Parts: sequence; C-alpha cells; structure tokens
Amino acid sequence: MSKDESNVPYLMRSYTPVKTDSSFLVSSSPYLNDYRIREWVVSQSLRRNGKDNPQTFGIPMLIDAMRDVQPHARIEELFNKARKDWPELDRWLDDRWLSTLRRDDMASCPEGSLGGIWYKQLKSANMEVDIIPAIEPRSSFEYFFMRGVQIHDFMHILAGGGFDYIGEIIPAYLKYGNLFQHLDAELAGLLNVQNTLLTVPMFIRGPLHYPQLFTRMWDLANYAMEVGRNSDALFLPRYEDYLDLPLEEARRKFGVRGARTIDTTKESEFWDEHISEWKPEQDAEPIAAE
Repeated sequence: MSKDESNVPYLMRSYTPVKTDSSFLVSSSPYLNDYRIREWVVSQSLRRNGKDNPQTFGIPMLIDAMRDVQPHARIEELFNKARKDWPELDRWLDDRWLSTLRRDDMASCPEGSLGGIWYKQLKSANMEVDIIPAIEPRSSFEYFFMRGVQIHDFMHILAGGGFDYIGEIIPAYLKYGNLFQHLDAELAGLLNVQNTLLTVPMFIRGPLHYPQLFTRMWDLANYAMEVGRNSDALFLPRYEDYLDLPLEEARRKFGVRGARTIDTTKESEFWDEHISEWKPEQDAEPIAAE
C-alpha cells in the first residue's frame, strides 16, 4: 500500500500487509483458519431455507470443527478457577453425571409436566432423547458440552421456546444470558462458541431473505437473554429427577425467572417457506416477562 495515505480511501487506511510462506489461508483467528467453519458461516448466513438441504445438515461437521479449534487447556484452566469459589460447580464437574433417560421412560409423566411436555414433543416428532451421539467426557469442557446436549430440550420447555427453527432462538439466547451472568466472560464466550456459530448466521439470513421476521427474532432474543440473566445457573440441575413437576412449579424449582411459553409456529412456517406470508401485527404474540 502506498505510503501516502491521502490517496487511500479513509476506511482502508492503516492496513499493514503481512507476509507468510504458507500456501493456505492463515490468520490470527482459529475460526477463520478452519475451512469447515468458513463454509458453515458463509453458507448459513447467505442461504435461503430450501427444502433440498435441511438447516441442520452441516451441524455434525461444525461440531467436529469446534472441538478441533477450541483451546481445551485454557477452558480447563478457567473451569478450575471458577470451581474454587463455587462448591456446587466443583461437585458438578467432579461427578460428571450423565443421564441415561430414554423417551419411553417419560410415557407415564403427567400431561403438562416437564417430562410430559417433552415426551409429547419427542413422540410427535418420532425422535429419541439423543440426537447427537454420546461421548465419554475426558475433560470439564467435554462434560459441559455433553450435558448441554442432554438438557437442551429442557431449556426449550422452561424458557418457553417452541420446538421449531424460530423457537431455537430462545434456548440459544437464554444460554448467552445465563452463562455470561454466572461465569467469567472469557469462559462464557468459549462455552458459547458453538451457540454463536449456530445462531448468529440466522440473524444475517433473516434480514436478507425474511425481513418480515427480523424484529420478531430480536424480540425473542432479548426476551430470552433477560430470562437467562435473571435465572439461576441452569446448567447445574438434574432435571431428569423432577420430570413429574408441572411446568410452572418446575420453573420455580430451578429458578427460571420471567419465563412464559411463546408460540412461534407461524413464524417458523414462514422461515421454512411453508407459507408465503407472515404479518407480525396479526400473528406475533407480544413479548413480556411475567
């Protein structure tokens, strides 16, 4: 670049070229360096929601990439620091308890209970509890990841998010609010990498292709973030021990504050291109914490 920056557009000034002998793309960001993450972010940010390629198709590849690039030793160091002054977290990390619950174990749960709601959803979708193959955790990070997979649907139910694509915004932003409230910012950020890569591209794709939904999506995100901030540490409980609790009682039991159940069926039908029109002034349920 010319030394005389007066001829350089203002926004391009102060750029310093960096030489490298590498024949591949190299940057200071491990996420940018990984071709799988680049492919995911670009495609998921710019695509439409076509029926030929499900929006979940690239998630297994993304999970593998995330495991490869994340700084496992640093995450372990931050967990060890956090657990020193938090006995409940210390026990949780030592126990590494994982559930063996199966769908049919919840068949007798009362209607409207935590287990009853989940069983009804799994049965109607012809799904089992585990949609991602289980791993035997070898570290605090791997345990946090695996337990997070197991409790994801509980977060849907407790925070009030529907089991559909727009409903996924609620457990995602609940996690942001909750982890950044209860953990060091660096650790919370590292534990949200997968959440970020899965969720944030939706907020680029939205205004590009589905602008009618954009403010509704942010309303849901803001609502869930506030619920997460105001609630107890939601990654710690063994929800599976309380499947018979009615929903509102379960929210009180686990310290989920300000939550309500929100129907995002119509929004998701528009997002999935199953319907051609969605009018927020008619269909959108107002967001307000109870």
